[in-house]
Parts: sequence; structure tokens; C-alpha cells
Amino acid sequence: MSTSVVIIDLDDCLIPDGSAARAAIAAVLGELAIPTTEQAVDVVLAAARREWRENRTVTHREVERVASWEALWADFHELPMPQDVIAALVGNDVRAWRLALADLGSAAEAQTAALAFRRLRRALVRPFPGVESALDSLALRHELWLATDGCRSLQRAKIGLSGLADRFARIFVSGEVGHPKGTPGFTDAVRTALTDGRTVCMVAGDSLTTDLLLAETGGWPFVQVGAALTFADVPARCRC
Repeated sequence: MSTSVVIIDLDDCLIPDGSAARAAIAAVLGELAIPTTEQAVDVVLAAARREWRENRTVTHREVERVASWEALWADFHELPMPQDVIAALVGNDVRAWRLALADLGSAAEAQTAALAFRRLRRALVRPFPGVESALDSLALRHELWLATDGCRSLQRAKIGLSGLADRFARIFVSGEVGHPKGTPGFTDAVRTALTDGRTVCMVAGDSLTTDLLLAETGGWPFVQVGAALTFADVPARCRC
């Protein structure tokens, strides 16, 4: 008996990522009595990007698909990496906030800002409206798998905070797999797991690079989730 599998993305598909980062930054600025304008949020994101890109260790396979705004609340302490790499990554958030606050002309403490962001960002990890019911609908006829880019500590934390972990039979995180999503190595890892007659019905995601490439390299149908199609509409796209 064959089992139909649906592979689903996490960030900005099931839970907000970019918009949640902006909301958390704005909330931090509000707590620090800094005007919460879009321009001020952009300044913080630019500082985070500058600090992250200048760190030569970010090319390590465990963290190569971590975005600069994600690095503001990722936990690098227990990742299976050389200690010198971990040491170079730990404290990235405080350094980024120090740059941002200087650019904003604020005398606020970077450590205070960094801790506030972690607290506020965690509180924003919740599924988009309609996600749970859509997953329930898909699960009636499919086995659900999750495929996501990023370091294992952050992505696993997001999945846990979202309350969606138990819905997925398999979870693939690029940091654990050792290959970025959309590359042949990642797809091979997914294909190897398709045992006992499992076949992929479709890949659902928001990205035309990573998610679409996963579908293309696997030879599987792709459904793009975005402004024109919310995840709640994805079950209607299945034609198994």
C-alpha cells in the first residue's frame, strides 16, 4: 500500500518569519523609548545584516542558511561545531544591537535590547490563521513532512513553540541534513526517506528558490504559498 506525502515549508508558510522579526524589533524599540518607525526597524535589520555577514564562520554548514534577523535570537551554544566557531557566533545578537543602537543614536544597553528581542520574538511564534485546519485536512489522506532551512537549534525551537511538531511524521532541517534545501544533497536525504511505497504528492512553500528547487530536484509538484494563495488553500490544490 502506497503512502502519499506532502512536504511543507515552515517559515512564512506555516508561521511568520520576516514580518515577525520586524514586529519584534519594533516592540523592542518601543520598550527602549526609541521611535518605532519603519525606517528605525530597517536600521536595526541593516546592522544585523552587517554584523552577520562580517562573521567568517557563518558559512559553516550548520548555520549557512540562517538569516541575519534569525541570528538575533538563535542559540549557537550546543550546535555540533568546533568550539572556535561557536565562540565566534555567540554574542552576535548583542554586537548587532550595539551597532544598531549606535546607528540610531541611542544610549540604550545592547544586552537589554538583545534579551528583549529574544523574549518578544519567541512570543510571535504562532501559526498563520487557518494553518491547523489545513494540516488536519491534508492529514486525512497524506503523511505530512516538514522541510526547513536553518540551524537545528532555532528551527527545532520554532517548531516546538508553534505547537505543530506532532503533526509531522518527518522533519528535515538543513543544518541537520548537512545540505541547504533546494540542493541535490538535501533532496537526496528526503528521497532516501521515501521508504515503504511512499511518494511525494506535492511540495508547498513560499520560496521560488529553495522550495521550488526542492520540488524540481525531486521531480515533484510544487504549490507556492504567498499573497495569492494562503496555506489554508493548499489542500484544495491536491489532486491525488
